[in-house]
Amino acid sequence: MNLVLFTSTYPFDGGAEQTFLDPELQHLRCVFERVVLVPKKIVGQCLPLPAGVIVDESYARLLSGARLPALVKEVLSSKLVYQELFSRPSLLLHPSALVRMTRSMTVAMLTSQWVEVWLEQNAGSPSVFYTYWFDSSTLGIGLTKRRHPGLHLVSRVHGYDLYEEHYYHPPYWPFRREALSRLEALFPDSEAGLRYLLQRYPEFSHLYETALLGVTDPGFVTSASADGVFRIVSCSMLVPVKRVDLLLEGILCASRMRPDQKFEWSHRGDGKVRMELQERADKGLPSNAKAFFLGYSNKASLMEFYRENPADVFINVSSTEGTPVSMMEAASCGIPLIATAVGGNPEIVLQKNGVLLSPDPTPQEIAEAIFACIDDPEMAVAQRMGSRTVWMERYNAGVNFRAFAERLKSIGES
Repeated sequence: MNLVLFTSTYPFDGGAEQTFLDPELQHLRCVFERVVLVPKKIVGQCLPLPAGVIVDESYARLLSGARLPALVKEVLSSKLVYQELFSRPSLLLHPSALVRMTRSMTVAMLTSQWVEVWLEQNAGSPSVFYTYWFDSSTLGIGLTKRRHPGLHLVSRVHGYDLYEEHYYHPPYWPFRREALSRLEALFPDSEAGLRYLLQRYPEFSHLYETALLGVTDPGFVTSASADGVFRIVSCSMLVPVKRVDLLLEGILCASRMRPDQKFEWSHRGDGKVRMELQERADKGLPSNAKAFFLGYSNKASLMEFYRENPADVFINVSSTEGTPVSMMEAASCGIPLIATAVGGNPEIVLQKNGVLLSPDPTPQEIAEAIFACIDDPEMAVAQRMGSRTVWMERYNAGVNFRAFAERLKSIGES
């Protein structure tokens, strides 16, 4: 049985999916005879892949070489477009939403074309089509499914592809109900995601199954600082939703309130504002605090950093989240966590391993959470053990991905 896995850029190293998919792929390849990776974009170098896994670059070439004017004409002739406008006439008042709708159907039509060719070339081989993101590719495969009822289609769903009101104005993901109607299962990566789907699209409740992500055991536990410096770590892309500027304000507040306490903050992750944030930190932080914006980090270099450097707390102050793999990695290394109570964060940050902030914290609230870790050394030790426990009980890649791979196989055999 084939598994055809649609990604954004994986297995190319120009994106961030390596952290998510490397450990999952190890289990998928053990369950399926062949795993075909189908990226939307080819960015960077192809990563080493295990036996039984191949990459098909033809989908990325199809998308990049598409002639948009001709496709727009085809999109405007689609019955689904007019059904969407009839069901949501308010879209006509929002040009940006109309553009998203047009782009979504364009990608869906191209995806459908690609799947038709792939099925013709692989006739007789049962296949499960799995989209890692619940996006326009999912809809496109679904369009093909009506002509090929034996095709099995599932998807994961995370953050940007789930929480419409946090990422889009107006809050609208094109053809969402149409895509849902063509799925056999949809796997949110958190209980919060499951609740969101049940509230927003209750008529498809039979499709939803929570499937937690996970990370592998790093084989070590990060040490705590022993020199009087309190070391903070964070890891994310430098995009507005991650609110790294707010974290900077929180650390600035803490360092001003405790002038005799030394702080060091290391952020792993890149973005257009990295140098701007470094400059703000250099100019704004008092002499007892330092910040280091270390740029992009793959998992190997991040784990090396956690192995060789002490860390006292990991902080995430995002305005919305799925379940951050960066927090799972920190927990697996025994680092206590501080995070905002959004998305799946409350499922990984518990009393035994950290401090949960309000969804929209002030810099002072962030500072007070940091002080809670500093002022109670016994609690800090317990929280380090608690982080490892949370990882083992909920986010162990070996357990979660093995079960998920078997579930996908069962869908293909049904």
